Amino acid sequence: MRGEYQFDDSVRFARRLGWAITGLILLLVVLALAWKIGQVSEQRALQATREHLSSSLSNLIAEQVAKNQVVDPAWRSTNPFVLLRWQQDNYCGEWRGTEELERGCWYWLPQHAWILYRQRFTDEWANQVREARAWRLLAVPADLPTASHSEGAGFALELEEISAADVSAAGY
Repeated sequence: MRGEYQFDDSVRFARRLGWAITGLILLLVVLALAWKIGQVSEQRALQATREHLSSSLSNLIAEQVAKNQVVDPAWRSTNPFVLLRWQQDNYCGEWRGTEELERGCWYWLPQHAWILYRQRFTDEWANQVREARAWRLLAVPADLPTASHSEGAGFALELEEISAADVSAAGY
């Protein structure tokens, strides 16, 4: 009779252990899916912000040209979040290098004239996705026209992504 109780306890323990392991595996699968959903969502938001910033800069320059105003060449190295009439909710300001970059934030790096975004959902341990992405303001055309017939001509500001090697070399 005592042997039966031990057998029943062993079976109960094995069942509980099996359910616990199954629950742990399911929890890990759900967490992995949630992480991947977060990564995809962040990538889409990053792309939308970049496109919105780029088109807003183009609209701002077109507005200046339409008013027959000379577009200031200093805009090439000016914080675009300050130039525009809006700021992202996740714009964390100018970064001087003294504090740690906050995840999920956009920054302006005045020393390089770069826009920087530190990703929130990365696979740092797998080294598959870089943590920080940066863009520089690129004036198109690169050289402002100097001919007399093009006085006051404008240019367009576009965002050019900076290579991962350059971002890493700069320490971001």
